[in-house]
Amino acid sequence: MRKSWEKKGQTVSSYSSKIQTSNLVVFFDFTGIEAQAMTKLRADIKDAQGEVLVGKNTLFYRAFMNTVMADHREVLTGPTALAFSYGDPVKVAKILFEFMKEIDKEKPLSKIKGAYMQGRFLKPAEVQALAELPPKEVLVSRLMGAIQGPIYALVMALKSAPQKLVLTLKAIEEKKS
Repeated sequence: MRKSWEKKGQTVSSYSSKIQTSNLVVFFDFTGIEAQAMTKLRADIKDAQGEVLVGKNTLFYRAFMNTVMADHREVLTGPTALAFSYGDPVKVAKILFEFMKEIDKEKPLSKIKGAYMQGRFLKPAEVQALAELPPKEVLVSRLMGAIQGPIYALVMALKSAPQKLVLTLKAIEEKKS
């Protein structure tokens, strides 16, 4: 086997392991993006527990061969970069979408080609919807509020019954005296 094939095989297996450990992969076109802006994007995504990779489309395609992405070859045409998320996928999607809005305010989705999340292919509009979700902490606090609301109302209702009885008895006592 030639050394170049062996190296390409190692690269594909490296990409495959990144796909397995990530919970979101966003495909985007990086043409027209300046190097400094791309460096800042890489740093921001790295801070959000992710990474940006630029490589050969054929090697990316081979890494995605056993996934639903094999049916969506069109996202791997032309200059393509991949943003992987290993932590909160909403953070990475939000950072990437905000970055695309800075580049093109009118059509931020024009550079986003699609995404791969938990065995599903996401269209650019779905990536936008993911980016517009509130952070995980806010969603958890909303859920906790929704769970605690009925319980709190029940406690207050149970607490008010004896309280009303005591106030009624006190009013009767004051009326008699």
